[in-house]
Parts: sequence; C-alpha cells; structure tokens
Amino acid sequence: MPKTTTSMRRQLILMVSMVLICINVLALWGAHIYANRATKVSYDRLLYGAALQMAENINILDSKVFIDLPVSAFETLALSNSDRAFYAIMNSQYQVLTGYNDLPSIPFTQLLLQSTEKEKFIPIYYEAPYHEENVRFVALGKRLLEADKVNDVFIIVGQTLGARQAAAAEINRMALHFVSLFFVITLLLLLFVIWRVLRPLQAIKQAITERSPLELSPLETNVPSEIAPLLKSINYFMAQLDTTLERLKRFTAEAAHQIRTPLAGLNSQAQNAIDETDEALRQKQLQHILESSNVLTNTVNQLLNRATLTHRYQSHPFSPVSLDQLTKDTCRDLVVWALERGVEIEYVGDIKAAIDGDEFALKQMLQNIIENAIKYSPNKGLVEVELMSANELNDAAVVLQIRDQGVGVPDEDKEHIFEYFYRSPDNQASGSGIGLSIAKEVAEHHDARFHLKDNEPTGLIVEVIFPKRTLPKNRYPKPKGARL
Repeated sequence: MPKTTTSMRRQLILMVSMVLICINVLALWGAHIYANRATKVSYDRLLYGAALQMAENINILDSKVFIDLPVSAFETLALSNSDRAFYAIMNSQYQVLTGYNDLPSIPFTQLLLQSTEKEKFIPIYYEAPYHEENVRFVALGKRLLEADKVNDVFIIVGQTLGARQAAAAEINRMALHFVSLFFVITLLLLLFVIWRVLRPLQAIKQAITERSPLELSPLETNVPSEIAPLLKSINYFMAQLDTTLERLKRFTAEAAHQIRTPLAGLNSQAQNAIDETDEALRQKQLQHILESSNVLTNTVNQLLNRATLTHRYQSHPFSPVSLDQLTKDTCRDLVVWALERGVEIEYVGDIKAAIDGDEFALKQMLQNIIENAIKYSPNKGLVEVELMSANELNDAAVVLQIRDQGVGVPDEDKEHIFEYFYRSPDNQASGSGIGLSIAKEVAEHHDARFHLKDNEPTGLIVEVIFPKRTLPKNRYPKPKGARL
C-alpha cells in the first residue's frame, strides 16, 4: 500500500500562508522605515525653519550683535504641543549670547570649519540626551558682515522627540491595520483559488468512487489541460485492467474446461476399468487413464508456470543472464527425456551470449520450445538448437533457433498456434496447448521477436531474435503483449 504524504491542499495552504507572512513582514518593515524617515524629515524641517527665523533676526551694529527672537519661531516649535524646545545663540568664542547655556554636544568643530572656509552654512542635525530626555538638535551658522569685519554666530535649536515618535507610531499602527486586513483578504482569496484549482481532482475522485467495481469504461470528466494527462493515464490504466480482466475471464473459463474434460474422462475410464472383466481390455483402459493423467498433470503444471511467470513479470528486475549456458543446461535437462522418445538433441551454437533478462522465465521459454520440438519429432529424429550472432540484422544481437524434423505447422495454423489451448484439428498428439503461448509471451517480455519458419525438407523452425538493447538493471519492464 503506497504511503500517503501530506495533503496537497494542506501543503498549498501552508506554503501560501508562509509566503503571505513573509510578504507582510517585509511590508511592515518597510512601513516602519518609511514612518521613521518621514517623521524625521518633517520635524527636522520644523526645527530648521525655526532656526532660520531666529537667524533672520540676528544683526550686528557697531560690532555689537542684536538678537530679536521672533515669536513665529516659537510658534513653529509649538506645533508639537507635547514637546519642549531649547535654543542657544553663541558666538565663535563659545559664548552663549542668549538661550540655554548648557546645551550638550554642540558640534563646534564642524561649525567653525564651515566658518573658516567662508562657505554657506549647512544645518547640522544631531541627537543628544538633555534633561533626561532625548532631544533632536539643529545647529546653524549665520555670517554677520559689518564694514570689513566678519562675525559668525551659531544658532542651536532643539526639540524633544515625543511628537515625532507618536507620529511614527501612528503610521506604523495604520500600516499594521492595513497589512492585517490585506493578509486576511488575500488568504481568503487564495483559499478560494486553491479550492477551485483542486476541484477537478475532487471531481475525478468522486467519479471513481461512485462507480461500481466492474465499471471500467473511460472517465468523461472535464478537467484543465494540466490534469488531462492524469485523467488520460487513469483511463489507459482502466482500459488495460478491463482488457486484463476480460482475458482472465476467458482464460479461467477455458482452463476450467481443459481441466474438467480430462477429469471427466479419467473418472469414466476408471469406472470402466473397475467394471471390465477382460484383463487385456482392462490394461488398455488403465493405459488410457495414465495418458489422460499425464495430460492433466502437464496442463496443471503449465497453468502454474503461467501464474508464476505473470507474477515475476511485475516483481523481478532483469539481471545479466548467460543465454548460451542457459540453453546448454536446458538441453542437458531434456536429453534423457528426448532419448526415451527416440529423439536426439544437438546444440550447435558456438557463441557467448549475455543478455539482461529473467533467467527463470527464459528457461521456461527454452524448455517449452524444445519440449514441443521433441514431441512432434519422428522416431530417430533430430532437434537442433543453435545460438548465433545476428550481425546482418540491424537491431538484433542474438538469434536462437530450435529446428525439428516433424510434420511442421500449416500456414493457416501458424497465426493461431500461440493462442491459449489452441489445438489444430489435424494434431493427434497429446498436449496442453499453452506451451508455445507461454514461450512467445516470455520472448515479448524480453523485447524479443518470435518467428515460425518451415524447416527443410520437413519440420518447424522456432526462431527467437533478441535485440541489441540492454535494459538497465533493476528495471521492471512492462510485459508487452502479455496475455492471460
């Protein structure tokens, strides 16, 4: 039973949720950065504006600096009603002209550098703790000109960070609300999309579930193009299963008939033998019982071999097989049985042939073909088994031929001889009628071609042509043409 993995729907929901969470975390992080930057820029402009207004009202007259702080500067700072403001106006000798005289971390070095270089003063922003609060300062210089004298003054304006922190927190809170709403709506929409995308699979499952176990006709369900190959594979599998079941049904009926017939004959002949008083006729009837028993035994053995091979086709991977050695061993196994029937077996092959295959199945194929050749050979006949290279055939590697000197097979019977339990009307020899069928099936399982030819002057040649292609190890090849 295949091991089930996590539900596809659950995996999709999990992956979509993770992606959404990552996107929303990034969005919140970006919103946080934007909020801090936006509030910083906005309140820095207020500070700078207040400092400019103070600078505009600083003048020099008779070498004295006059400072008239404008109310508008403090009104600008008062826009942040929860914050406190600090200021100081200093000269280049570090003296506080007005304002707080203990402001911290004033960047005199940079201010004096700008003053020395006689360039336009650039505002310098910095933060420093003051009166147990963090304060944002701006330091700005102003150049005072009188006659040939130049005096620079520095304006330092600071403001606590409460308002800007509150504004940043408000933007972050709004971003959080928006992202949360976006997450919920997006997740709901994606859940709906996932449901819609997976709906065809549910339809296929429902269509299969509602069927009876014997209903194997193709599924007629409208599915997206991506799922169409899956539906096509299911229909192909069901068609194969339907064909297999139909063949199994016919094979079972025919096998039952083939077994019941000799059993009924055995029962009738045994009853006659019991009642027979003529000893000679009684022995003849017992001989018929023995022959019928042998036919029945052979049929049952072939059916069991067929069942074993069918299982091996699906469960045994190919492995390297020495075909020449396997052929020689099979000939040796049958030589005594052949001699008892007045037939010789001669192996005339002289090549080494290694293929990838199922050794057990190949041995069954060789045994069935050689046994069939011996069975239909005349007394003192010869069965030749030859294994040769097939260089003249483009796609063939090894050719196996089993040649007998029997009566051969008429052309009209050659196309039916591989059908299970087929018996020619002119065939008087005993047999199960499935040996060559099994042999051909094994050959096709190994991608080999199976041919019947007429031997000269009489007899039959069974030819098996193995391809050059070597199947990879541990592959479970599909039993092409396998029939039940």
